Amino acid sequence: MANYYDPYGSRRRAASQGGQHKPTLDDYERLANAYRELQGKYQDLLARYQRLQEQSQVLQNQAEEQTAKLRQAEQAITIKDEALQRQQADMKATESELIWAKAALQQQEQAQQTRESEEEQSWKEKYLRLQAEMENMRKRWDQRAQQQINQARDNILLDMLPLADHLDLALQHAQDITDPAAKKFVDSIEATRRAFMDTLRRYGVERIDAQDQPFDPNLHEAMGQVENKDLPSDHVVHVVQAGYKEGDRLLRPARVLVSGEAQDE
Repeated sequence: MANYYDPYGSRRRAASQGGQHKPTLDDYERLANAYRELQGKYQDLLARYQRLQEQSQVLQNQAEEQTAKLRQAEQAITIKDEALQRQQADMKATESELIWAKAALQQQEQAQQTRESEEEQSWKEKYLRLQAEMENMRKRWDQRAQQQINQARDNILLDMLPLADHLDLALQHAQDITDPAAKKFVDSIEATRRAFMDTLRRYGVERIDAQDQPFDPNLHEAMGQVENKDLPSDHVVHVVQAGYKEGDRLLRPARVLVSGEAQDE
């Protein structure tokens, strides 16, 4: 048993003979050590709280940025669709003017030859040929206009898909967050992603469900092969980047890791 400091020997002897126990220097030292340990834990908790605050602010900024990009993308689609519709209407109007102009010229030329039946028959044949040529030209213009519209639409949609990738990535990194304030920002990002996917669906764009599915080269792009005992060979083990399609047309293949055959050790 440690002795407490007492300059008077008589008091020390009195305490050792059954008097009330008094704190020793060792007791004060243990108390100081416990205080320093608690102070260190408090500093650690304070630092963790500050880091969570910073992460919450970063997630909030990302959610606001993704929402702004979504609005800009929707406005761009609306503007480009209206421009394409006006362009198609102008092309059809020009085509119609050309048809009527050629028909008028042909009619004027044939009017001078209506005196003889052979010339009139020739006029009818030429008119039918001209009509067939105009119909073929109209079909080519419609096909070309539709191709241009589809290409412009695909370009717009492909420009929007990276936004969905960023939202998916943000949600993957936020799965382990437990702080209530940070969880609210994660919920905001998830709501933004749902709104963005609803927008894509309104334009006929659907996400390709590739996880655990058999590998399809028409829908998937293999990024590598890994061994997986839970899936048969040539099945999708992990989706690296989601794929999308519009109806039966593939916009972007899903980039995946494919299961391979187990190697004998």
